[in-house]
Amino acid sequence: MKKELEQITNLTINELLNKEIILPSLYFEKFNYHAKKMEIDLEDEQFQKEVEQILVEDYKNIEKYMSLIVSSVNELQQETKNASEAILNNDSIALTDIHKKMISLENEIQLLNDELFIDELTKTYNKKWIYHKFLDENTNFKEEGICTLVDIEDFDYIQKEYGELLAKNLLIFIINFISQKLRDEHYNFHIARYFNNKFFIFVLEKEKSQIINFLLNLEQMLLNTTLKSHAGLYIKASYKFKTEPFKVKDKSKSVFDKLLN
Repeated sequence: MKKELEQITNLTINELLNKEIILPSLYFEKFNYHAKKMEIDLEDEQFQKEVEQILVEDYKNIEKYMSLIVSSVNELQQETKNASEAILNNDSIALTDIHKKMISLENEIQLLNDELFIDELTKTYNKKWIYHKFLDENTNFKEEGICTLVDIEDFDYIQKEYGELLAKNLLIFIINFISQKLRDEHYNFHIARYFNNKFFIFVLEKEKSQIINFLLNLEQMLLNTTLKSHAGLYIKASYKFKTEPFKVKDKSKSVFDKLLN
């Protein structure tokens, strides 16, 4: 059920992206519309119970994150105090121990950061990362480059016809393929999963025409690729790439609107 809720939410947000002001009534109107299209009855008692369970699980996750943050801050304060004392006492053994603890703390914080900003399936960044890390506080771009939308157009059909596992493996293959090709060319890039079947590639380079040609060649390579599953099924997916340049201080909403519409 969580997957269906995420899909309804993504469809709703996508439809409302071009609105400057989104009133709660409009959001719920669109949310209900997409729920009905997916044949989900929002008044159904079982559905409401599943939603409540999802909310409880999300709340527990938030509590876990907050607990880790508080614990990390407290530990950092204590180790900072310990380091000051060790320096004053010229205690090299204590400083070595503190250094090890600081590295461990850094790793814990990195794991927490990954849980918040990494897509669980594809291990790319998620939508939260775009708005909380990649863009500035006004959701404008902080760097210059090219944004490319990668849209797996028949993803829903493949998921329905061939199953969840094969559809997931298709996403993983596409991301790994694109990432490797970009790494081979030594491009500075980030990939983020924006919707269920849509990804943004941010290439932070100034040679725009060369990058655009390279990305369009990637699209053709994928279109010409036939995948074979472990069960012997042959899959040839349909892709659409759209590119849009951006500069520092450009509004992300304007760039994303052009790519998504």
